Amino acid sequence: MYIIEAKTILTPQNGLNIYRGSTDRCLVQPVYAKTARVERPDEVGIKPDADVLLENSLRKKRSRGMLSVGGMADPYNAIEEEEGIMRRCLRVMDRYDFGVAIQTRYPLMLRDLDILKELAKKTKVVVTIPLPTLQTEHFRLIEGELGVSDRIALVDGLAKAGIEMILLIDPVIPFVNASITSLGMLLQLAKEYHIRYIEHHDLKPQLRSGSREHFYQLLHERDPELEARLKERYGESENELVPEDQKELLRFLVDRTAQNSIVCDKKVIQDYRRRYENRTEGHQLSFEEIAF
Repeated sequence: MYIIEAKTILTPQNGLNIYRGSTDRCLVQPVYAKTARVERPDEVGIKPDADVLLENSLRKKRSRGMLSVGGMADPYNAIEEEEGIMRRCLRVMDRYDFGVAIQTRYPLMLRDLDILKELAKKTKVVVTIPLPTLQTEHFRLIEGELGVSDRIALVDGLAKAGIEMILLIDPVIPFVNASITSLGMLLQLAKEYHIRYIEHHDLKPQLRSGSREHFYQLLHERDPELEARLKERYGESENELVPEDQKELLRFLVDRTAQNSIVCDKKVIQDYRRRYENRTEGHQLSFEEIAF
């Protein structure tokens, strides 16, 4: 772990990055997770004063809006349990009535339900949960030490608290979870928990420089035969692993979501995630309307 010295905390798009890098060993990681720190690529960087920087930023805003957390690193990683930086940031958001869209894999988020529920009374709180499959063996292959039961516990806890969720079916790996069976199980879960939005990234993982090497290194440890099969099918430099039956899988997903009144249109979901809701006054603001 290392300290990131920062003078500001929000990106121009209101992105909030508390950590840099990853503490888990999921097969598909964004490029930053491998190259965040050249001398120690597996180390995670933290911004211990993120809450102070956030308060300084929000105090200067002329109007409220949505913040986005988790796009660059999971805010509920293994370090957060001790550091509590995300929890302190949520308290700042609550004080200033800013909405938040969070992406996380970790049930540690349930620790902060007290703040999230209070914030959700005033504005929008939406959580994107990556869930590649419900099949235990395939889940462990894709996500390593993380368990599918923990992910379901996160979904269950947020649903009981009335927190809106977006289910992200990702990554979808050919010859693993690229199947009608896997998608059907995830759709059933979405129905049971009344999840209204499903993202899917076109059911193909993106492997760019850095993340591609990370992918095949972990796959070599976990399933050398699958590694060889993927390299034979796609080559070692391919950026996208497109399942052979991708079109059929997408048709199935689009048809079944429509039948169950679940939204899977990328633009609609992006617009929903970005639109601020003032639940105390009944007025909505999009990012485009917010003055910085």
